Amino acid sequence: MRDGKCIVAVDDSGIILKTLEKLLGETYEFHAFTKGMRALKYLKEWPAPDLIILDIEMEEIDGFEMLEMIRNKEELKQVPVLFLTSNHDREHVVKAISGGANDYAVKPIDEESFMGKVHKLLQEEKKKLGWDDV
Repeated sequence: MRDGKCIVAVDDSGIILKTLEKLLGETYEFHAFTKGMRALKYLKEWPAPDLIILDIEMEEIDGFEMLEMIRNKEELKQVPVLFLTSNHDREHVVKAISGGANDYAVKPIDEESFMGKVHKLLQEEKKKLGWDDV
């Protein structure tokens, strides 16, 4: 059963995107992109999603650049961003959070921890919008 929330994920790994679709696709409207520029085009043309999941290391445009573009778009500024990456170096975590990411998860995906982060970010967004009693 879907709850009406929309999640956009950008990762150059088809395997990761399939895993995310399996974890999120039954509950949420899920859109997966292997190319950052295609995802940005989608984000420009469609209503803002409720959550964006980004990898850091991608070919066309990296996650940090994409995060900066997202945070500079007025209609996307408040959308929670979760980094999902194999890079867990402290400097990357600090750069992600200081750049405007809301949370950071590492690969391989620990389903319970990852889903907890997703639910928390979606709940926080709901509260910011004043929908916490819905």
